[in-house]
Amino acid sequence: MADENKEYRFLWFIENYSYCWHDNGEKLVSPDITPNGLKGTSWNLRLYPRGDTDRSRGKISLYLGRSAHDDGPVNFSLRHELSIIAVDGSQLKTEKDEFTFMKGPGRGFGCFLDIEEGLLRRKAESLPQDTLSVRCKMWKGEGDIQKVEQFSARTRIGIEKISFLHKVENFSVLNPNEKKTIQIRPQSKTGCVISSSLYFTHGSYCEGKVIVETVTSDSKYIIRKQKISLLNGSKNVIECGEFDNRCDVARKDIQKLPLSLTREIILDKKGEYLPNDELSLICECTFSTGIEFEEIVETQYELPTAALKPSCNNTCNKDGYDAAEKLSACTTASEDMKAIYVNQCLTDVELRTGTKTFHAHKIVLCARSSVFKAMLTNDMKEKTLTASMWMTWKTILCSNFCCSCIPINWKTCSGNQLLNFTTWGISMLLKN
Repeated sequence: MADENKEYRFLWFIENYSYCWHDNGEKLVSPDITPNGLKGTSWNLRLYPRGDTDRSRGKISLYLGRSAHDDGPVNFSLRHELSIIAVDGSQLKTEKDEFTFMKGPGRGFGCFLDIEEGLLRRKAESLPQDTLSVRCKMWKGEGDIQKVEQFSARTRIGIEKISFLHKVENFSVLNPNEKKTIQIRPQSKTGCVISSSLYFTHGSYCEGKVIVETVTSDSKYIIRKQKISLLNGSKNVIECGEFDNRCDVARKDIQKLPLSLTREIILDKKGEYLPNDELSLICECTFSTGIEFEEIVETQYELPTAALKPSCNNTCNKDGYDAAEKLSACTTASEDMKAIYVNQCLTDVELRTGTKTFHAHKIVLCARSSVFKAMLTNDMKEKTLTASMWMTWKTILCSNFCCSCIPINWKTCSGNQLLNFTTWGISMLLKN
């Protein structure tokens, strides 16, 4: 009678889930649990991030299975429920079943959850902090549940972010398909070597296409995100290539990334893009590196249901996890605004001095300057100068003004600079 009226819960949290490298037919397996009262049987969960068969492509497959070497009987009958849990503890998807398990084989659902509809479009609910929460409930016995035994396990997929500068000398005389390769050795103890090669193609359909090819010596290092930017002669960063295949329904091993800048475009702007005939690319790569951590992190034995911790707390308050650390990796709004100005993205107005022209954004000028707002929204003569606006500022003052969409260290500004900023209606920035 020891196993009557008792529920067993198994909570499995998969961290950095979007970095799963698994293709169709490849699975993640949870740590084993051996609940009291189930006659020495051991259990695990088996999740296929991109489906277990051709039929289940585009789906998550989820199974409950017995360990092949547990101490239980050959056959063991059990009622169970499998669920994917949202950030608030509700069930995104749940299925119930009753089955007689043998050692080794599992039982579950090949088309458990649609990846696109159930996961990616509800990412804030289903993958808080990039963690997938899976729950299994098991029952042996009948009647009302009086006690619950709960196990919590964690599996963390390892990731490594690497940034480096790839310089190519004598770019203008590079031959088609001639590779210029550098090697990077990450700080991890795996001994993995990352090779980054740059070349351009030659053909009727891809004339002058510049390719960056990234190859690793360790098959566990699988590139999941990459961003490439050109560093021009003025030390400005120009984004020219990016991919992110973490959430692809079918896994894609992308090693070759074509840049948006062709060889011809780069050579046409040789003075800006090729100082001393040297091409400089900033490469930012993120790799999945296999399973970094997996173990049972908490067990609650035979507690009354009222005393059991809510399952959602495990996701939000997992041991050792610092949410602020991940947030700090994101760019700020100020940094994004600066990038828009520096890269001259969608500029629609010019500020001209006697020696230089600055490309800017009217909406930003209106938001940050009462004078410009009056010029551009009222019937002032400057409103008609949509192509350019003439000013008598010194070049350095105009440059500082254009950058005023981002926080400025006002303590380093001269008195004349402050006077000009105040004159042009942005004295409110002094409050920063």
